[in-house]
Amino acid sequence: MGKLDDLLFFEEFDEMRTIKQAKDERTVQERLADLAVERSLPKQVRNALAKGDSGHLVVIVPSMEWQEPIGEALAQLDDKVHPVYPGTAKSSKDDRKAVKHHIEVNHIMVGVAVTHGSLPPLLRTVASMTVTIPAPGAALLRAFMKSICTGQIPRHLDTLNVGVLDFDEICSAFTVGATATLAVEKLSQAIANKTGMAREGEVLPSMEDAVEFGDAQLWAKDLKIDLADVAAGKIGWADVDRGIVLHGPPGTGKTTYARSLGQFLGVPVIIGSIAELFASTTGYLDTVIRAQRDLFERARSAAPCLLFLDELDQVPNLDATDAKNRDYWSPVVADFLIALDGAVGDRAGVIVVGATNRLHAISPAILRNGRLERAVYLGPPSANGASRILRHHLGPALPDADLGEVSAICASRSMTGADIMDLVRSARRRARRAAREISLEDLKSILIPDRERPPDLARRIAVHESGHALLAALHMPTSLTMVTIEPGGADINSGGHTQLTTPDNQLETAVELENRVEMLLAGRAAEILIFGSPSSGSGGSSSSDLALAVRTLAVAYLTLGLFPGGPRWRCEPGEVMFHLMRDPIACHAVEARLATLADRALETLGANRASLNMLSDTLLTRKTVHREEILAMIGSQHQVETPYSPAQQHPQNGP
Repeated sequence: MGKLDDLLFFEEFDEMRTIKQAKDERTVQERLADLAVERSLPKQVRNALAKGDSGHLVVIVPSMEWQEPIGEALAQLDDKVHPVYPGTAKSSKDDRKAVKHHIEVNHIMVGVAVTHGSLPPLLRTVASMTVTIPAPGAALLRAFMKSICTGQIPRHLDTLNVGVLDFDEICSAFTVGATATLAVEKLSQAIANKTGMAREGEVLPSMEDAVEFGDAQLWAKDLKIDLADVAAGKIGWADVDRGIVLHGPPGTGKTTYARSLGQFLGVPVIIGSIAELFASTTGYLDTVIRAQRDLFERARSAAPCLLFLDELDQVPNLDATDAKNRDYWSPVVADFLIALDGAVGDRAGVIVVGATNRLHAISPAILRNGRLERAVYLGPPSANGASRILRHHLGPALPDADLGEVSAICASRSMTGADIMDLVRSARRRARRAAREISLEDLKSILIPDRERPPDLARRIAVHESGHALLAALHMPTSLTMVTIEPGGADINSGGHTQLTTPDNQLETAVELENRVEMLLAGRAAEILIFGSPSSGSGGSSSSDLALAVRTLAVAYLTLGLFPGGPRWRCEPGEVMFHLMRDPIACHAVEARLATLADRALETLGANRASLNMLSDTLLTRKTVHREEILAMIGSQHQVETPYSPAQQHPQNGP
């Protein structure tokens, strides 16, 4: 390379030279490519190419979509100019022969590529200089509009982040002779559609207050501080988090989070889906690899930005792939990891946010130090989070309504953001059909449909909920709020629920955790004590009593180190069920402890059977009983009858 190697020429502000004196019959694509070449290549270089006496060049373009248009624009300068594009590993020998041929016949080669290293090695060696054509900015587009559009160019063109759009996406906004105002409107809409930022009339959640995002909200706030420090020159990009992987059940708002994060940080969001990379190509390795590279290069050209990679688990885990398929997928995975390293490792202003519903399926090669270093659980919202989501989807409706009860029901059923959105939509439909405004009762009627219960079922539900409430009153009286047999608990068919409040950031001992599990098992135990056998009401969904009890014990065993027999840590709390199902020893330990606590719940209720009967009878009559009344039924808190002393509640020998 010569002394002009790796020059970056920014947009010049002189008027574009007229390429054709006669009527201009070039397409929009040809005009944009010609202008980009004229604005980026120094005049002496263009003149040398036009005379056919230039040296060989490497031209770096914003993305693969720019390669051929720029190559063709350069080839128009002189018959001796021949564009060369990146080849594949299989065509490397043919590429070398082609380059040698051009050298032998004294052609001028112009290698046009997204990255220098993707061109044939021989061309890179003989090239005399490298020129970069940057992503088009407002100045280039303003000059472009002057040449093909009519009318005044809107001022807000300068505020548009046109760099996020690819070559054909920019060209699609223009028609020769159309008004500049229309072109800018099309550009603005295309940018909004592509970046995932809020569309016209849409309001994204405010990250500052979005408690429904949990730990992901805290990460977003830390990231904003880091970006402010980068802008102030206090730190470099190498000190900023490389990215995260959001994981959790479907419908919890992972894409909404990414779009809200972009709005919060003030940067565009490039949204990509790993599954779409395969669906939108022929499936051949070269097309998949090209699509991958194009996605990452679009993010680079839009930096600083967020790159959101949905369905990240679709990148094959080679360690879990059979030998035949491993040979096929290895090039794709290797290329993806190289692109990911380029995005998060070069620190060029690209922050990667991956998303998956199946964290266990993510390739370990992706989720490791140096790449995407953190996995953050994004699950169903708490009552506070549900209230915010309700308020967001209600908009200006019901401004003074108390959403506490509806939010509590949503949280107890582990309803996702998508579920809550559907709830509001259904309530609006109900009100619309009644030709009136939406009301709080519309929301409640969707959550709690009216229906009569058979007496035997009502009795069993009352006994079941009384078991929960009685154990809560015995073990955690300050947390108990009330018990009800009105529908609205964790499941629409559960018939009731016991409401507890837990202080934020509470540290829990092993005894307190097991008391909580015993309370979860007390509904089942009450049914055994009164009716002789349990019903199916304690199990079923992931929010059922048994599911919550198992998950609580699994967390105690695999992440908190609260089981007897020594501390241990295996995974994040959000991953415990995946690990538990694949660890027979852990599964046996948890189920053994579950059985012990189930027996304990039965004995505790047996010692307080009179209070259990009194509470269940009251529930049948009054539907809802509050904490003070429950405590009065069982007497003073200092005279609680339990078959276990605190020392006995946590035996030292393991399960």
